[in-house]
Amino acid sequence: GGLSKLYFFTPLSKEWPLQGGTFIVERRSSRHCLELWRNEIDEMTKSGRGRDQDGLRTIYQRIESGKESKCQLVRMKNEKFIVFPTLRTFDEVPRQSSNPNLVHISNSVFAKWIDEEAQNKYMHDLLQLSEAEKQSSKYGKVIVHAKKSDM
Repeated sequence: GGLSKLYFFTPLSKEWPLQGGTFIVERRSSRHCLELWRNEIDEMTKSGRGRDQDGLRTIYQRIESGKESKCQLVRMKNEKFIVFPTLRTFDEVPRQSSNPNLVHISNSVFAKWIDEEAQNKYMHDLLQLSEAEKQSSKYGKVIVHAKKSDM
């Protein structure tokens, strides 16, 4: 086959070359990149690491150095397609005149620091839930909770 591709958004942190939490797969061409990524995570897991972002960075570095030539990781501009709310910016997101297509609240970092009730209210407002839907607890429920050790 031809060149394998995966499409990613620009990350919040300069520590990472790509935002691995939300990405686009092209069914006809993404298999090789996905296999590289999965194998890298599997290898890292053996040593006790294994975060998806670490594996993705390693693949990116291999491509940049010329060691990998059959995979392309495409970085897209976030523009109005995706937003990554943080503790500092979380309250600003619902006040925007239009919402992005994707809202990514990082389970590994930011969700733990944003108040659970604030997250639930945000989800309810974003999804435009009725009072009955809100009370049912079936929709827009926060599943990541802060641990005292994270505070």
